[in-house]
Amino acid sequence: MATPEQIGKESPCSPISLDDNNGIRRSSRAKKAPSKYDEEYIIPPYETPTQSASTIKQARPKRKAAQAATENMVPEDTGPLLEEILSRMSPDERKEYGGWVELESEPGFFNAMLQELGAKDFKVQEVYSLDHESLAFLPKPVHGLVFLFEYEGNNEPSDKNRQGSPDYLWFANQTTANACATVALMNIIMNAQGSGLGPQLQEFKNSTMGLPPPHRGHILDGNDFIRSVHNSVARRIDLIAEDLALDNKHEESMKKRKSQKKSSRSSRKKANREMNYHYIAYVPVNGQVWELDGLQTKPLSLGPISNSWIDTASTAIQTRMMRNSEFSSYSLLAICQSPLYTLAEELATSLACSRALHELYSGNPTWTVPDPFKTFSDERLAQRNLTPEGIASLQLPASFVAKTSQPDFGAAEALILAQDLRIEQDSLDAQYAAELATVGETVEMIRGRQRDYTPAIHQWVRALAEKGVLRELIQEMDYD
Repeated sequence: MATPEQIGKESPCSPISLDDNNGIRRSSRAKKAPSKYDEEYIIPPYETPTQSASTIKQARPKRKAAQAATENMVPEDTGPLLEEILSRMSPDERKEYGGWVELESEPGFFNAMLQELGAKDFKVQEVYSLDHESLAFLPKPVHGLVFLFEYEGNNEPSDKNRQGSPDYLWFANQTTANACATVALMNIIMNAQGSGLGPQLQEFKNSTMGLPPPHRGHILDGNDFIRSVHNSVARRIDLIAEDLALDNKHEESMKKRKSQKKSSRSSRKKANREMNYHYIAYVPVNGQVWELDGLQTKPLSLGPISNSWIDTASTAIQTRMMRNSEFSSYSLLAICQSPLYTLAEELATSLACSRALHELYSGNPTWTVPDPFKTFSDERLAQRNLTPEGIASLQLPASFVAKTSQPDFGAAEALILAQDLRIEQDSLDAQYAAELATVGETVEMIRGRQRDYTPAIHQWVRALAEKGVLRELIQEMDYD
């Protein structure tokens, strides 16, 4: 067998031959090889290694993978990619986004979500204290409480205290990340009695009422309408950051599975670093108070309602706060009946009473009160979601009927009562207008958050860079 040295120095010989094209006779005798022929044209001779391993390593140092990758990387123009990331997001793109962004515990966000979802009979109000005086000021009825806390899985109640979800309880599991706020909200308003949900939410409730909690959560995750409303305040860069965060969490979880178990102390510290905020709901349904946690497979019954279901829920919330870490932070929101609904009902009842008095005493010469339907025109009533026909069909309050049925009740007493009703109606109408303005301010605030100024800022900074102003500003900062 030939050695490498023999292979390198011996070249194969060929017989004399004629070129078929030009007939030139060529000799097979080897000509003189050019200088450094062995080094440049053929395999170098095999030599027995005499150098030490350390010398070889110094002669050919091993480059880091990152450095090698950087040197071999072909430079690309990142301008188009940056333009795409910082561009404004259209409603269709937001609707097509399949993820969920984190929501802060801000009543304005939840109120705006309810308005966009079509559930306008609800109002979200922040609760600052669990004492009876603070809870008494909440608009009635209170349909549920949304509690935000730092989630620690090891402090959760055991499954033995939970039971299967009954048929009359609408409870959905959380099947995707960052959807706990909307899941908690749905677990409340879907169980609310006597409140309108809007056509799309009502259709969603009807289609999921007969499903088990995991399937409801899956249908909720795939509902483009609800998900797009949840993500309505997100910008494109927020969605990209959310996707990146989820990818990082997935990589960390895969590393955990491969790594060995750490000590109990380091594990405890790591668990604290990974603590996340989580929303859960408290609702009164069918005479029971329920804790509805989307991360739990089953709901938790807190017992029957005694005097006030909020007292029972408050006790459970305080117990949970004591069970969590000492420096944990919390937030509590109340899902109440919108005052607009109550104010409109009271206004309609008052107008029905005024209308009854006007029909009885308008022919009296002393009657000076105008027809209430002239004061409150059809257009004005429509702004309050009322109609003259609906008001005329209302049943008069028993107290009004009893008062006007007294033997000594005449035109003079009717005139005084009509004037009092007119003052009441003006007050109710003013309260309605103020509450409606508050709702408008909330929606406008959310629309302000939806305005993405990132493209404008990007163009402005790029213009500064092209003019050289940005470099001057950076140099001035370095000098300072």
